[in-house]
Amino acid sequence: MEPSHYPVMSNEIIALLRDVPPGWLIDCTVGLGGHSRRVLEELEHLNVLALDVDPDSLEVARSRLDCWSEKVKLMQIDYAVCLDHPEVENKRISAVLVDPGISMMQMRDPERGFSHNLDAPLDMRKDRSTEITAAEVINTWSEAQLARIFQDYGEVRRAADLAKRIIETRLFGPLQTTAQLRKVVEKVFGSRIPRGKIHPAARVFQALRICVNRELEGVEAFIERLPHVMTPGGRILFLTFHSLEDRMVKHSFLRQQAQGHLTIIRPFPMVPGEEEVQENPPSHSAKLRVAVVA
Repeated sequence: MEPSHYPVMSNEIIALLRDVPPGWLIDCTVGLGGHSRRVLEELEHLNVLALDVDPDSLEVARSRLDCWSEKVKLMQIDYAVCLDHPEVENKRISAVLVDPGISMMQMRDPERGFSHNLDAPLDMRKDRSTEITAAEVINTWSEAQLARIFQDYGEVRRAADLAKRIIETRLFGPLQTTAQLRKVVEKVFGSRIPRGKIHPAARVFQALRICVNRELEGVEAFIERLPHVMTPGGRILFLTFHSLEDRMVKHSFLRQQAQGHLTIIRPFPMVPGEEEVQENPPSHSAKLRVAVVA
């Protein structure tokens, strides 16, 4: 059965891409192919270069995009370093879409360890050929390092208390599973979650995922290079799902605008409508920032 998939803010993204010059869209994190599929279905003037570091996601995307094989190219590569690849250097780039979130397929995979609701190995790697896992971070990093990633990448309150409890817990044996880590989080924050609030482990797992996959490394440098390799009038669309990443994109866009390389379409990010949030609750935290290449 094909996994369920809701490409976030796809209607808004399609509308924003209708007027870009003909050429190629780089779908920097193709995931299960939802955004790319809509582009190929509705925007004849765009071809798609679909990138992802997760080979499992690429396999699903390939099956979904197979009927457009002449207009799509799939590659396993980190988008932050893709601009130096020959497949990118030789193409007329009219649009770039970055959607760095994780798919429900990844969240629900019992072997990946992305969800605090499933008991699984503490892995969290999108590309499982890389070395560092969440278990290695939790069991070998110092108290100060753990507190920093929880604070910086998850904005976890009492990050220092959580890091201290993890250090104390691992003295009796390594933490190997998501259930073990969630139990430690609940010892610090409690297990009763007020109605309408997310479980504190969600922010902790987010922080670890960002750390393990180095999701924020190279983002600013990538945005800085885009105006110099894209077609004038092309558009950069960047979806973010947490405030740290959103601030990084916002400030990068502002710097490029001040230098005359980009024009920001609107001062505030676009957000999903109520109907989309009801249909796809995880989209509630999404923000979409858009800029036009000068």
